[in-house]
Order: sequence, then C-alpha cells, then structure tokens
Amino acid sequence: MSTRPAPREVIARIHEAGPELRANAERADHERRLPEETIAALNRTGVFGLNTPSCYGGYEGGARAMVEAATALGQYCTNAAWIAVISSVSALLPARFPASLSARMFNAGAPVLMSSVIVSPHSTAVRDGDGYVINGQWPFASNIWHAEWALGVVAIQETADAPPEPGFAFLQRSQYRVEDVWHTVGMRGTGSNNFIATDARVPPDQVVRAETLLGPAFEASPEATFAQRLPPVSMFGTTIAAPPLGAARAALALTADAARTRPVTYSTYQPQTSSGAFAQGIGAARAKIDTAELCLLRAADTIDTAAADSSPLSPDARAQIRNDIGHATYNLGEAMNDIAWLHGTALFAESNPLSRLWRDVHTGIRHALTAAPLNYEIGGASRLGVAAPAPLL
Repeated sequence: MSTRPAPREVIARIHEAGPELRANAERADHERRLPEETIAALNRTGVFGLNTPSCYGGYEGGARAMVEAATALGQYCTNAAWIAVISSVSALLPARFPASLSARMFNAGAPVLMSSVIVSPHSTAVRDGDGYVINGQWPFASNIWHAEWALGVVAIQETADAPPEPGFAFLQRSQYRVEDVWHTVGMRGTGSNNFIATDARVPPDQVVRAETLLGPAFEASPEATFAQRLPPVSMFGTTIAAPPLGAARAALALTADAARTRPVTYSTYQPQTSSGAFAQGIGAARAKIDTAELCLLRAADTIDTAAADSSPLSPDARAQIRNDIGHATYNLGEAMNDIAWLHGTALFAESNPLSRLWRDVHTGIRHALTAAPLNYEIGGASRLGVAAPAPLL
C-alpha cells in the first residue's frame, strides 16, 4: 500500500513551534480566533503548503501527511491544527477549477490561506456578461478571519429562466465580509464565522459545477495530478478528525503526569498511580486513542493509494472511510470522558488546560463529516448492500 508521510522537516518545525502554539492556545480560546503570532508560527512550519500542488511550490502531501501533521499540531493547540487542516485541504480545491485560477491564486509563490464551506443552500451565482454575480451567506467557515480566498456552494444560473445548477464559487477576501457569530463551548479559536457576499462580481474561472469539484472525473483521469485526484469530501472528513486526535493525546499525557502527585479523592490511593483501577483506566483510554489513530491512518492510506493511480474510490471504499472516521471520533469522545473520570472534577476548572482540551475534542468530533452516528450508518448501509443515507462523494 502506498503511503505519503508528512515531510520530516514539517513535523520537526511543528514540534519546534509547539511551545509557542501551546502558550497561545488559551488566548485563542478566549479571543475566539487564532492570534497573529500563531498564524505566523504555522506559516513557519510549512503546514499551510502541505497540500498545495507541487507545481506551485507545495508539498502535495495527501491525506496521511495531513493526518500526521494535524495530529502533531493538535498536541499543542487544537484550534491551530484545525485551521491548518481547513486551509491546507482547501488549497487542493482550486486544482479542480480552470488552471487560470490556480495561477492567479498562487502567483506569489507562497502558501495561500483559505476557507471553504461545501454545504449551504440559497446562495447564487448568476451569469452576467463574461462573469458571474455572487450573492449568499456561508456559515461555519473555519479560518475565515485569516483566509485570503474562501469557497462556498452556490446555485449557478446561466440565464434568468434557466434552472439552477449546483456549483461552487471562490471569492477573494475583498469580495466578502465576515459576520462574527461563532460563540461556542469548544473549538472557539477556529473563528468559524459566516462570510457574506453581496453582488460580488467574479470572473468565470472562479465558478465550477458541483460535479466538477466533487465528482470522480479527475480521480479517473491518467492526466490528472495526485492533488487533483484526491477526493475532497473523503480528504476533509479524514483529516479534520486529526486535531481532536492530537488533543486527546495531549490530554492523556497531562493526566498521566498529574497522577504522580494527585490523590484519588476520598480514598487511600495517594498518588493516583498507586491505584490499579486508575492504571487500568489509563490503559483503556490509551487504547481508544490508538484505535482512533489506526482508523484515521487506514482511511488516509486508502485515499492516497487511490490518488496515486487513476482508479476512483469505489462507493464501498468511500463508505469504509466514513465508517473509519466515525469509529475514530467515537473512540476519541469515549477516551476524553475516561480522562475526565480519571483526573477528577478539577478537569472542569476553567483554568485547567484539560478543560479546554475536553471541550475542543467533544466539539470537533461532532462536525457533520466526522460525527459517529451518520458515519456508522453509512458504513453499515454499505455492508448491508442498501442505499447510503448520504451521497458518497
């Protein structure tokens, strides 16, 4: 099986930047956006270019590279890892638009920060002369505060009386405004606010049909690049589960370290490490986190192996990826609850870093593409040979 691990220099730079990312994690949580210092640190790691096409100076890394990098980042700041995934995977999407758009986007020779929303009805792209006029609102756009470009789903209308066709449009930062609505319990620092376009005029290469962006044509093309053959929905679902994975690893380490001096309250176990039940609980949480990682890496390797060839993922393979994602996030949620029981109520003190990690993991794993209930149902439906409850894009 072909795998494409994250470049060693990127992982090394992530760990070099780790102390700074961790030091700013609480600030990101309170300010509901990543500090500029965190964005600068992420830029230095090279993670924003991890999935930029190699012809524009990027690594064109693929799914495993992104899972590994985001897991490493998640150990220091869940929100920074999430932003890195959203921007890096979004950088794949221009490769499925006309080549002139990528040339314009990446002409500076540096990674471009991006945001993307692949669901949201009622936004439109209406043909007007040699371009389109975009109107709409797109919710929960992670990284929108820092994005230079943002992608949103639109209904394309070529003439006034033509039926609308599903599609997508890229907008430059000057073509939309941000509405600050992101007030959440966890993942606060992602700044996942709405962006709004009002009569934004764009050239035709900033609009494509949904089938072009999400369909299998590029995946089946021998002429397509590795980046073009990576399936967007499978990529996003697999890689955005990695920041909670990294956060869970950090939470387990903090709990184990604290156990050397903390007692089990109202017991004779002093410290916690003297309790066999506590040690058993740590082992169970560790196994659940390891299970999540194995599931995500299997999904990532399935994606990368298919993209290295010109054989599109089968519906069953796409369903298996979703099932793997769901099992990963289910286990991460269970592990974080185990950690909460093990560490004790001190975890829920706002000043305790474990509190933020617990909130971030439980929020992140409930993203629509990663949440266990629907993903399990998709996997089960495929195994049973019945219709999937969602499009297997």
